[in-house]
Amino acid sequence: MDATILNISKEELIGASLYAPVPPEDIYGVLLDVRSFPRWAPGVRRVEIVEGLAGPGMVSEWEVSVLGMRRKISSVLVTAEPHSLLRWSYEGPVRGWGECSMREQGNGTLVSFVTGLEPEDPSLAILMRAAPFQNAARAHLKRCLGRLGRVVSEDDGGIRVGPLERARR
Repeated sequence: MDATILNISKEELIGASLYAPVPPEDIYGVLLDVRSFPRWAPGVRRVEIVEGLAGPGMVSEWEVSVLGMRRKISSVLVTAEPHSLLRWSYEGPVRGWGECSMREQGNGTLVSFVTGLEPEDPSLAILMRAAPFQNAARAHLKRCLGRLGRVVSEDDGGIRVGPLERARR
C-alpha cells in the first residue's frame, strides 16, 4: 500500500491512512499526547507544550529535522473531538494545517491523516512539487504511521498503512 500526495496550485496536500486493531480511544490518546511524537515520528526531535492543556487552544512548539536542518514550528490544536477528530494549524518555515480523523472499522480503527503545506520560501515550494520530494514524503509518512501502529498495538500483523481513505477540510 502507498501514501497519497495530492497536488493543488499553492498548497501541497499529503495524506495516508492507518488501520490498527485497537479502539479509537487508544490512538486518540497517543495523538493528543504531543510530547510522545518523537517516539514514533522520525524527524520530530522534541515537542514542548507552550500554552494550555491537551485540548483545543493548546499551543506547542515542535523541533523538527528536515534534510539535516533543524527548525522550530509552532502548532495550535484547533479541534479535539474525543476519539474521532483532531485538527491543528502550524507556522514556521512551512505553514499549514493538519487533520486526523478516526473511526471504528471491524475490530479496530481506521485513522486518516491529511496535512496541507504552504512553504514560505519559493525555492522550498518548487522542491516540494518535485517527484523526489514527494517520494521522500510518502516514505516518511508510511514510516511514521507504521511506528504509530506499533506503539498502540501489540499485533504488528494487524497494522495496515495505505492511501488516504478520505480527507475532510
